Amino acid sequence: MIQTIKEGLWKQFGGSIDMVTNAVSAYPESLWNTEKKFFYMSYHVAIFLDYYLTIPAGPLSSPLPFTLSETIPADGIDDIVPDRIYSQKEILDYLQASRKKCHDHILGMTEADFAQQWVEVEGNKVMTVFELFLYNMRHVQHHAAQLNMMLRKDTGDAPRWVRAAR
Repeated sequence: MIQTIKEGLWKQFGGSIDMVTNAVSAYPESLWNTEKKFFYMSYHVAIFLDYYLTIPAGPLSSPLPFTLSETIPADGIDDIVPDRIYSQKEILDYLQASRKKCHDHILGMTEADFAQQWVEVEGNKVMTVFELFLYNMRHVQHHAAQLNMMLRKDTGDAPRWVRAAR
């Protein structure tokens, strides 16, 4: 039964990551540096996808550096401010690295691994690793929908729904 759960969880989580990747890939490069809300959201989802795949929990960090701010920047969505506008390729590479990390984590988990507690180092989140995967997947899918909505607004089109990871 555990193998069925792992495979199903991966297919759906991977599909969510694929939807974000498709949205970032579809965004016109000509708008990337001017319509910063799309960039900020892409960066945010990439950072937190990776963060919530850090098992056991560790400090918030990223290969694409950021600064923590007391205030939300005008175009930002939280207190994480990227040190610069990273390219689409940098965001896509980060998403792909996290996709592999997610895949390897899920398929390598045992029932005991899923049941262990994940305790956020600097925050107040405490949940099982299994719930953490669901929480992370919901977060990724939430932002995939927002990115697709922005794509439709800015270009008139957006990538299609992904049923399961490819």
